[in-house]
Amino acid sequence: MIRHAEVIIIGGGVTGASIAFHLTAVGARDVLLLERKFLASGGTGRSVGIVRQLYPTPETSQMVVRSLAVFQGFSDAVGGESGYVDCGVLIGVSTAMRPKLEETVRRQRSFGVRAEVLEPGELARIEPRIDSEHLGAVLYEPESGYGDPTAVTTGYAAAARRRGVRIEQGVEVVAIRTAGDRVTGVETAAGDRIDAPVVVNAAGLWSGAVARLAGVALPIVVGRHPVFVVERDAGFGRPHLVYLDLAGGSYARPETGGLTLTGSLTDDEAQHPMEPELLGGDVSLEEATEVLERTGRAIPRLADARYRRGWAGAFDITPDWMPILDESPIRGFWIATGMSGHGFKLAPAVGEMMAALITGAAPPVNPAPFAFGRFTAESPSGTFVASYLG
Repeated sequence: MIRHAEVIIIGGGVTGASIAFHLTAVGARDVLLLERKFLASGGTGRSVGIVRQLYPTPETSQMVVRSLAVFQGFSDAVGGESGYVDCGVLIGVSTAMRPKLEETVRRQRSFGVRAEVLEPGELARIEPRIDSEHLGAVLYEPESGYGDPTAVTTGYAAAARRRGVRIEQGVEVVAIRTAGDRVTGVETAAGDRIDAPVVVNAAGLWSGAVARLAGVALPIVVGRHPVFVVERDAGFGRPHLVYLDLAGGSYARPETGGLTLTGSLTDDEAQHPMEPELLGGDVSLEEATEVLERTGRAIPRLADARYRRGWAGAFDITPDWMPILDESPIRGFWIATGMSGHGFKLAPAVGEMMAALITGAAPPVNPAPFAFGRFTAESPSGTFVASYLG
């Protein structure tokens, strides 16, 4: 069967759903989103949902501020609930990192980021359960926190449907059709041909495979990022703030039911490639033990927490740990991937930017740093921690 659409979006994670929603806001019609499983079934559904605002560039700073405003007012801006909890985020850095932190914070204030650099000794007034002895400074972001990536995805999808977007789940794209140097549509595993002048690759961990269907190679590594769940003891008291310990190499994010999500911040995801189909798989007690020891040093009261479970999360990582938001060399074939662990927190702004680029409207943030062509043999590589401070 031959069908038609104006825009086809491949991928039903938070990025694809946000793009679909924002396309309708700038006048796109006949938008079709195709998801091979179900909404938020990929990396989105395994995200811990932390929203921190510390970013090293003007563009990423502007994008996270725009996104935070959406999470805070999601029911009015989109509809539904984002599950956003503005508990505050603390980011601990070493003495060597402190000058870069102070420089970054000064620059970010001009973009509306509310943040305060604290002396390690001042930390006790905000979160006394964090061990500050190994820290050179602490950044406090009072408006930051965490949200529910699945709820945000389904909220965007529901709003997009209300605006006329067609969303089809359980539909796998198996071919990208092209004519000369431009895209003409897709073919599905069910044998359907869907013609469209615009196809958007928002397939996350599977975006490399989708790009190859069009003969496009993406500089992306799918890196394994295990997440662990622990149960705080009954005497722990109120939930802790989100804590990102860049000096010690771990993070801790509170969850309801007395739980904490934790994992590593040691820059090694790109060195541990993983097949996307292993997402959500089991983790070993050995790797859990190593991370939980670091978490217990950062927040000593968590050293006595009871280990509950873990899963294999993953990032789609570019060489500089920043997204690709651009048209590919195949005209009409757009790329919104390589989120490198930033996908949820930047999703509202990414959808807004991609919608503008695709329709020829003025993007709200300079898109140049996210261009597909920025990667060359001489391009410097980055790290996840560098995506905080540069």
